[in-house]
Amino acid sequence: MTVSQSAEVRSFMLRRVEQPLSAKGLTPEDTPDDFDLFTEGIIDSFGIIELIGDLEERFRVTIEFDDLDPDAVTVVGALSQHVSELIDRQS
Repeated sequence: MTVSQSAEVRSFMLRRVEQPLSAKGLTPEDTPDDFDLFTEGIIDSFGIIELIGDLEERFRVTIEFDDLDPDAVTVVGALSQHVSELIDRQS
């Protein structure tokens, strides 16, 4: 996993939710890796499904929930790292 690749995934995720982040006083750049998009009210359960679908489409990966800790599915750093690792496996 390259740093730029992980940063690209993270940026893509956070740009999708930039408006609700802004309402919380955050920008994509200053959102911490341990920020949970669900528990912080940035996305709801439908938003999780949309985010996963958008990540799969954009990065051409399949995200298996069995491979990811359920508590980490909506955590910025954990999810972006997981997607980056999936991209690496396809290379």
